[in-house]
Amino acid sequence: MAFTQFDRVPNHYAGALIQRIKDFRLEEGKRSLAPTRLPIGRLEILIPRHFGFCFGVERAIHMAFSALEEHPDRRIHLVSQIIHNPLVNRDLQERGIRFLFDEEGQRQIGDGQVGGEDVVLIPAFGTTLEIEESLQRSGIDTRAAHFREHYDTTCPFVSKVWDRGEQLGREGYTIIIHGKFGHEETQATHSHTRQHTRTLVVRDREEALALAAFILGEQNLEEFSAQFAQKWSAGFDPRRDLERVAVVNQTTMLAEETQEVAGILHQAMRQRYGEERLEHHFADTNDTLCYATNWNQNATKALLEARPDLALIVGGYNSSNTSHLVEICSQQMPSYLIENSGELLSFQRLAHFDIHRKERVFSEDWLPEKLPSRIAVTSGASCPDVLMNQVVEKLAGFYGYGEGEIRAGLEQLSLVE
Repeated sequence: MAFTQFDRVPNHYAGALIQRIKDFRLEEGKRSLAPTRLPIGRLEILIPRHFGFCFGVERAIHMAFSALEEHPDRRIHLVSQIIHNPLVNRDLQERGIRFLFDEEGQRQIGDGQVGGEDVVLIPAFGTTLEIEESLQRSGIDTRAAHFREHYDTTCPFVSKVWDRGEQLGREGYTIIIHGKFGHEETQATHSHTRQHTRTLVVRDREEALALAAFILGEQNLEEFSAQFAQKWSAGFDPRRDLERVAVVNQTTMLAEETQEVAGILHQAMRQRYGEERLEHHFADTNDTLCYATNWNQNATKALLEARPDLALIVGGYNSSNTSHLVEICSQQMPSYLIENSGELLSFQRLAHFDIHRKERVFSEDWLPEKLPSRIAVTSGASCPDVLMNQVVEKLAGFYGYGEGEIRAGLEQLSLVE
């Protein structure tokens, strides 16, 4: 089997067309955020500077395939989906890896069905301490150095958030986690951080404003509890535990939204306690978004400046970072989240995921009929390049262009300045 950057990331996740674009960017415009222009006849495909697999995802996949190669005779389990991409998860399942929890968080394999001779992998999002404790009961020593090195695929940037939360908690701050409460990473961060301090999960600007209103005495305890009681740690007392706060986040959230949440709480603390006491009541934390999330979001914003006619964002429906790329693109143009090229049903019909309604829907007459046309194509941090590759090829085919025109276009790659 052939491999890519990490020696055990299968080469069938790569795409020749997309790799040519990546190679071009290493030679030309490496530091520019301008998108790459791929001309295919009179069709222009725009690819952002940053997209696709991040370091943490490649590392997790590498560790999973390493386990398969090194332990062909042992049962191998994943706590849950290793990343939010159906192709990768299905691939691992077909190779014999079983998931302890399904997509809905329901246990599929009980403690008694896992033994000390089994291999268990923790996914890139990390996992809760409660799940780690269940693995300990099954004979899996999750605290051992060997386990952490070979079987814990938690992204280092997620671990960094936990470390920051622990540090701030020991300093006496309540940790406000900006994230999606049901997301695996936020659940893991909530679990790890509440060992050291009180925690509360805040989803967005609206919830931050509600939190600020309570801090300022503009919302009563009953109203506040009705909104947040399921999102705080055991023993949390809003009257006591919101006197000193610090904000960390789910690493895949929109950077601007995290900054806005922190800004709302910062202002509430200033208004309540005054400027002189502000530092004691609000910890000025650095943004805990991972670098790849920042790069992808900034590159997507730069893509908008080229004014494409529409955008296709490739990735898993349950991928948080991918959905945020859709939000960014939707500010300017029709934007569609698709899992793969199979959802490009025809020139007239497209299947895609509506991130607001949380369901798969269909759109008609989605492609511009007349050329020239500019179409942006990007992908989330958990999406293999091969899926994006196939989308570009299928798009070209809808306009009557084939391998020859694509090859010619790859010889004419340029930056859109």
